Amino acid sequence: MAKVAILTDDTCDLPVDLIKKLDITIIPVKIIFSDKVYNSCGPTGELSLDEYYKRTVNEIPTTSTPSPGMIFQKFEEAFQKADTAIGIFVSNKMSPIATNSQALIKQKFPDKKIRIFDSKVTSVGLAILVLEAAIMAQNSQSFEEIIEKTNEYLEEINHAGIMSTMENLVRTGRVPRTKKFLADFFKVKPIVKFSEGNVTVQGKIRANDEIIIQQMKKFGRAALENINSTSGYVFIGHTCWPEAAEEVANYMQQYNPQNKKIIIQETGAIVANFVGKKYLTIGYLGKYENSWLENTKN
Repeated sequence: MAKVAILTDDTCDLPVDLIKKLDITIIPVKIIFSDKVYNSCGPTGELSLDEYYKRTVNEIPTTSTPSPGMIFQKFEEAFQKADTAIGIFVSNKMSPIATNSQALIKQKFPDKKIRIFDSKVTSVGLAILVLEAAIMAQNSQSFEEIIEKTNEYLEEINHAGIMSTMENLVRTGRVPRTKKFLADFFKVKPIVKFSEGNVTVQGKIRANDEIIIQQMKKFGRAALENINSTSGYVFIGHTCWPEAAEEVANYMQQYNPQNKKIIIQETGAIVANFVGKKYLTIGYLGKYENSWLENTKN
């Protein structure tokens, strides 16, 4: 039996092949439309991303944290294949999965060695943390070693990108439509970054699609130049914009002296619900500077 099981939630945008290969346990988040509730969306869920986008033409769904019963079920599954468990979950300020899991395991698994982490990120930022922990578990590193390294990585995780539209933020009531109108008129695009568990607008640029891709190339190159030497991966996330993600990845590969693996992953419905289509983001471990996305001069 394996020593350590790794659990996360499905806001973690990991490719399904890696989830299977590394035997990561996924706790589904609910996607709630007016006529139906789905357990998760995407490759591991009940609702495909294609169907999600078809349905959101007429309705933006709400989301809900996993039920205590679902959390319990997934931890039980994890303990069928491992002696100990580590859960790394979406930022608690976005969804209280980490808090809910912590409360539940104290009641249901008092004799088990379990550690719960609030990642303070989501999507490809969360993916990096989960992937690194799962690789350590597969390599038979101890429970304590994985916890120690994950604590280090939590201080180095960076996850930032550029949104092409504010439409979903308007439809979910997060920004007024007048603000979106002005942003569209002046072609202003928000630069968003996770900071202290929250999604923050760190800046804005006047940009079309070409400039967004140009900025993300520059950001990606800087990320590779400043990545943690012990981390082997950089993630590029996108919503309905695979050609742009491929262009950024191909550019980054030219400036990849440490030969880090660049993984492209379409962002799942939980994040897409807020950022809308044609969003590009990068997650990695290492140094970050605002100027890499804000300064449009080469």
